[in-house]
Amino acid sequence: MTALPTRVPTRHWWLEAAAETTDAAPPPTAHFQVRCHRRLRGPFTAAHFLLHQAVPQLVARDSELVAAARAAEVEAIAPELMAIVPTPPQTLTNLADARERTRFYPATRALRIAHGVAELLMDWARAAHPRGLTLSFRGLDDADPTDRDLVAVLLRRCDPAVLTVVVDGAGAATDPLGRALAAHAHRAPRLPVVDAALLPDTDLAQLYIDMEGTSEDARLRRAYDALPADERARRHTARAALLAGRDEPTLRLAAIPYHLEHGTDPAGAGVAAIAEAVHTCFDKGFYEAVIDLARRGRALLDAAEPSRTYWNLTHKIGACLCYLGRGADAFAYFEEMRRGSTSADAHMGTAYLMAMLYTRFLPKEDHDEDRALAWVNTAISIADVHPDPDKRVLVRAFMRNARALVELHRGNVDGSLALVDEAMAITDSDFGPDEQLLHRSVLLYNRAQVRGARRDHAASLADYDEVIRRDPDYGDYYFERAAQHRALGNTRAALADYAAAIRLTPPFYEAHFNRADLLRELGDDAGALRDLDRALDLDPDHVDSLVHRADLHLSRGGLDKARADIEHGLSLAPAQPQLLAAQGTLRSELGDSKAAYASYSAALRADARCVAAWANRAVLAFEAGRAADAVEDLDAALALTDDTELRANRAVALQSLGEHRRAVADLDRAVAALDHDADPELLYLRGVSRFALDDESGGLADWHAHCAAYGSADASPHAEEVRARVGAAPREGAA
Repeated sequence: MTALPTRVPTRHWWLEAAAETTDAAPPPTAHFQVRCHRRLRGPFTAAHFLLHQAVPQLVARDSELVAAARAAEVEAIAPELMAIVPTPPQTLTNLADARERTRFYPATRALRIAHGVAELLMDWARAAHPRGLTLSFRGLDDADPTDRDLVAVLLRRCDPAVLTVVVDGAGAATDPLGRALAAHAHRAPRLPVVDAALLPDTDLAQLYIDMEGTSEDARLRRAYDALPADERARRHTARAALLAGRDEPTLRLAAIPYHLEHGTDPAGAGVAAIAEAVHTCFDKGFYEAVIDLARRGRALLDAAEPSRTYWNLTHKIGACLCYLGRGADAFAYFEEMRRGSTSADAHMGTAYLMAMLYTRFLPKEDHDEDRALAWVNTAISIADVHPDPDKRVLVRAFMRNARALVELHRGNVDGSLALVDEAMAITDSDFGPDEQLLHRSVLLYNRAQVRGARRDHAASLADYDEVIRRDPDYGDYYFERAAQHRALGNTRAALADYAAAIRLTPPFYEAHFNRADLLRELGDDAGALRDLDRALDLDPDHVDSLVHRADLHLSRGGLDKARADIEHGLSLAPAQPQLLAAQGTLRSELGDSKAAYASYSAALRADARCVAAWANRAVLAFEAGRAADAVEDLDAALALTDDTELRANRAVALQSLGEHRRAVADLDRAVAALDHDADPELLYLRGVSRFALDDESGGLADWHAHCAAYGSADASPHAEEVRARVGAAPREGAA
């Protein structure tokens, strides 16, 4: 390790051959050079190396820095380190064996793990490198997307004074890493690569193989290419055997499959190693790696006479494309399976995934619930006569559960509930109480969701309580249960569930966004702002978080911060109505009424249901002397929601137009809605209209009540006018 830098870094660095700079200062010397090539350890290769540096030091200083929040990330990336890390939360999902696995992680989990690793590395930098830590990453062009995402997160979230990132190479790209480099890194020329000095008797070809084929040294590659094919294959097989003897699980995700697919038995041992890696990566939610591996495995097999392994790899590719939001690319793989296989499993599996494509995975505009229903019915018909009687029970229940989702999306909530109940009954009748625990928990969870959709919040809550009793460390259950607590008015329980979800899972913005919304409702604006800051730290492009934070900043007078959120949000979603309405409020606060009116109008063109835009545009119209326009806008707002403030504002506009009878009707509703907490200003306004309608007694009663609220007529903001009619003291018993 080199000596600590003496200056405090203020930026991250991107070293590339084409960069030009006039900056004489070189990038800081790295404490660690991190190789990122996916061929080394597959997903999170760079993270694996860094965890091996960080975790032992953190555990030695404070094991809770790892155990409390980050153990799940360590287990996913570097399971061999779990010997020194307290056991992470254990869920039915990660405890289930292959035969019982019916739940798989969402594609977003890999990014959530990257955020968790980034936070662990920042903790490590602060604890073990108080003068700053510099990490240099090399080989990102050949890295798995998980490592590219990790470095993108580090660039965006890390203070360079705490942890400086130096990216050596990595061509420009439009993925998150490319955008993060452009936005957060200082470009500088890449230093020329100098070939390492080698001893005269060095076996260059073997050195290339020992580096898992990742060396950029042309001398090594030439020597490797010059080997006879059979000798090259023999050496790859020998290298695979050597690595297997090290008993490091992540080597089986990359280096070992690489060597065996180039070894002496690629279609046998090579495919077997790839299939094992595919299975592991699929279970962990590393779906880009699954696609890469499965395609390589298919290339080693005979497509003219496809084996069961060939179809399993094909199915995995299609499934992962669905999960990653590239469902349109999955159709060809499913078609190939239906065309080439007569296996019941192949046709049932593709029918299920076709249904999920049309009801869930395709873009919303491409959903087709009728097609989804047709495909899931096909899956059910095959499941009901599946040739394996043991598997038949499981898939009969599973496919009915799938149809429940389709029926829910079709609006048939009762039918969806009936299907989940049927699936649970099938499972209970054919399995023992200790069998298929994960599958049972999935069904119970789904019933909780359907009951929530039926607004049967008490029954939904009971199901969530039971599934959490069975699987207490699965954080998503707490996140979902919080919504049911909130719907039932149990705000304290909802906050406790959001806290549990945040504690038990890798970071995810949704928990902070939802908790912020609840805290805002409870009047804790400071707490809501902290959660929105956290949500946008995790996902800076989450438009709804930008909307809510901009609104909070506006309410707290933070106009510059509100402007930044509004501008960023509109760059992502130019027609987002709430952001356009917030832009109108900002412009109004800055005194530009004309521009504010234009923003509110744009919001209404985007969505005529935007109440805030109708209400605020009405205020501008009234202030500009266009009371009739204000009434028209408030009519539209009140058609969408009955709100006391809107009625009061419309009453004021109606009064200016002389429409006192309509004004009294609005004020009657507003006063009644507030009951004994009526704003004294509403009483004053109703009195004005009652006097105008020659209702002397009604007007006097309102103004006496108005004065009573202030203690005397003199305390009223309308003191002179009120005193002239009711005198200086409130009437005893006025109401």
